[in-house]
Amino acid sequence: MIYISVPVHEAPEVIVDQIFNITKFIPNGCIILHVSKQASFSKDKLNKIFDEKKINNVLINPISVDTSWGSIIQSHISNVKYIDSISSNKNDKVIFHASNDMIVRNGLDSFLSNSSNLFHTRYYERSGYWWPANVALNQDKIFLDVLRRVGTGRIVASQIEGSMYQIRLLNEIIKLIDKYEIIGNNKAFYPREEFYFSSFAYALGVIPDNTPYVYSEVHYFDMVLWKIFNKIDNSCIPFKNTLKKHINTFLFKSQFYKIKEQTVDSIISSEYKKIEIYDGGNYWNPYPDNCGLYGVKRIHRNMNDKIRNYINSVTNKQ
Repeated sequence: MIYISVPVHEAPEVIVDQIFNITKFIPNGCIILHVSKQASFSKDKLNKIFDEKKINNVLINPISVDTSWGSIIQSHISNVKYIDSISSNKNDKVIFHASNDMIVRNGLDSFLSNSSNLFHTRYYERSGYWWPANVALNQDKIFLDVLRRVGTGRIVASQIEGSMYQIRLLNEIIKLIDKYEIIGNNKAFYPREEFYFSSFAYALGVIPDNTPYVYSEVHYFDMVLWKIFNKIDNSCIPFKNTLKKHINTFLFKSQFYKIKEQTVDSIISSEYKKIEIYDGGNYWNPYPDNCGLYGVKRIHRNMNDKIRNYINSVTNKQ
């Protein structure tokens, strides 16, 4: 069985849309929703909607934790514990999704059936432009100490959306997180879900079968931004940090990196633009030539969103 962990907090109509989207491409999967404590709706309301829509491949985690940017990992951990309580097969797999991603390409079900673990191996050993990794390296001492107990202590980051792990591996990782209270005793604030699962999996000797299958616009933004940063840092320009800050703000507001119809088409045709990230001395290619991309992120949680409607249109024809 494949379980799909999705934290949700708003827009029930979009949640239903995402369920239909996931079900189309992973028809035999079971979707596990974690409803945030801050959600704009109740679990009862959501269940009522599912009954009306005759949705029967979704379970709602009875436990809710506080969720916000930087603490999403706690919702996924809660979902994994819930999945473990209902799963009878330790070879079952858990996929992590976000509430603002969508699948766009056929063949995902077969791709998943031939894989056990999907995560990036983004090695990070020195500070660079990616601030979350700098926090992990320089502030998350508890995490690093436990990593050294288990393996080499090497940080191995991964995008969370579209990553997949066998549940027995996740159980082993979560036992370490709980035993050493890595989250509870931790004041380091950053997206830990992009570090803990993949780093501990690597420390435990697991080699991923492939990379996560969701294309994230964030990597395209970082590639363009950090190329500019690198040129600035290797120049004689004064006030480098001030200049980089203004460029970051300008590029972010320009929205050049946003998912477009052409992006969706390129994923469907497997002709997506190669992304190579030079992070102040660290190199990373998030989507190697032989990887399988089947989804995109970020899609607005709005049923009137142009790209959401385009994806629904093209996938309904597949």
